Amino acid sequence: MERLIGILSGIVIGSSQLIYLINTVRKKIRPSVLSWAGWACLMGTTLVSQIIGNGWQWSMTSILWSTAGCICISAAALISRSYSFERGDWLFLALGLACIGVYLVSSNPWTTTIFAILADATLAVPTLRKAFRDPATERSVAWPLGMISSMLALTICFGHDLLYFLFPAYLVVLNGWMTVLTRKRA
Repeated sequence: MERLIGILSGIVIGSSQLIYLINTVRKKIRPSVLSWAGWACLMGTTLVSQIIGNGWQWSMTSILWSTAGCICISAAALISRSYSFERGDWLFLALGLACIGVYLVSSNPWTTTIFAILADATLAVPTLRKAFRDPATERSVAWPLGMISSMLALTICFGHDLLYFLFPAYLVVLNGWMTVLTRKRA
């Protein structure tokens, strides 16, 4: 059952990322390119640290697909020139990328995962700020789908190490908050 739910979670987040990617290329959405590039690095780091520390679990399928999606979205935003960028975003990127340094120094999956969540939330600031100021620039079905995918991942975390629960739980909160922010003033 874990495998099936993990694959379903991956399909949902993959669909979410594909929708967001298409909306980016069509210039319906202008993602914060540094948030998405930073998220790709952080999720990738979290994924690798958890696999090295505790092995593969099906609850990580959505993080795997999210990493790939974030890479594609940031690249497509740059190539199509459909992105937002504010000078202050560099600070959030630098703070977020510090997670990789923590991983290299600590090699501890707990430390890396907790720091990745904090760093991811820091990287989310430009996107959250943009969604608050101008919800239409981030309005997409991708956010609620991301929340659903993370909820599915959470269902298969029970009975496993708490480490596997942390990142999907955080993603439920982030995607839920983005869903609420982008629906206001609709």
